[in-house]
Amino acid sequence: MARNKSQTIGPLGRTPARSSRPNPVRPPPKAKPPSRGPIEVPPERGAITRWLRGAFLTNLGLKFLSLVLAVTVFLLVNTDRDREITTTVGIAYTLPDDKVLVSERIEDVHVTIKGPWRKLRGFDAREIDRINLDLRHANGGELAITPEMIHVPAGMQVIQISPRFVRVVFDKRVEKLVEITPALVDHPQHGYVVAEAKAVPATAKIRGAEGTLRALTSIRTRQLSLEGRTDSFTIDTEVVPPDGIDLEGSAIVNLQVHLDEELVTRKLPGLVVAVRGDGIDPARWKIVPGQVDVTLTGALLAVEKAKDTMVAVVKLVPAEGKAREVDVTIEGLPPGIGVKLSPERVKVVPVVVPNHP
Repeated sequence: MARNKSQTIGPLGRTPARSSRPNPVRPPPKAKPPSRGPIEVPPERGAITRWLRGAFLTNLGLKFLSLVLAVTVFLLVNTDRDREITTTVGIAYTLPDDKVLVSERIEDVHVTIKGPWRKLRGFDAREIDRINLDLRHANGGELAITPEMIHVPAGMQVIQISPRFVRVVFDKRVEKLVEITPALVDHPQHGYVVAEAKAVPATAKIRGAEGTLRALTSIRTRQLSLEGRTDSFTIDTEVVPPDGIDLEGSAIVNLQVHLDEELVTRKLPGLVVAVRGDGIDPARWKIVPGQVDVTLTGALLAVEKAKDTMVAVVKLVPAEGKAREVDVTIEGLPPGIGVKLSPERVKVVPVVVPNHP
């Protein structure tokens, strides 16, 4: 009798097949409520003030020291950088005895110096010596100015010079004897003039370039003002030679100035001639011509005074009643005034005056 398969395999045999079951649907997990941190409590009154005071005042010494160190480091870093400054340096010339430098003489040059700012800040340009140009053996041309001629403190260097060259032209040095001319400026008081002005000694020996001295015949003294002067005077003054000219001996001279009244000649045309005389009626005489030209010569102030005081006249006497020529004279002239008339004589003619009833 046939056995069922299921009966042949006992309970210890093959495991019976499991029936598949659908996975149960699980509900989504519930969202957890957000965790709450500690609740912030408003600061108490004065807490911020205490915090600021502590931030600034706690360990005040250490904080101040830190600030000083920070500033020091900043300055050290920045002052170590190289900077540049520009200054002027003077030039001194050493010339040969028998020659004169006639080219333009440069008195100083512009120099640019480079170095650490710490040194440049305290640098004084007056500490640099003048550049010495020794021209005793130079033949002319252009002479270079090099950085080696300029002595700057250690740690600095000259990086630029302007101008870099000096033009050198010589002329032969000679001597010459010239006159000394007083240099007078302004004018004396009205009516006075300089009659004479001289220097004692009257000449001076000078030295200079041959080309310059060739056309030079005199040198002048220092200027002296005559403003408002009326009297003669003497005074010591100095001789001032032109640039590039050397004076041998003392430059002091004695200046003698002589002032005098100004002499002038003034012509006064058309001066009316008047009739004078004891017992003479001017209305009964006619003068032909009735005017004369007067020329005055003398001191200016006296001539100007005379123009307001002088009168041209002819003098008559009663006995002479006929027409005739007479001399013209000038009355009211100050002493020392010379006079010239044109014409010197005029004709006087009696005039008949009709009688009125």
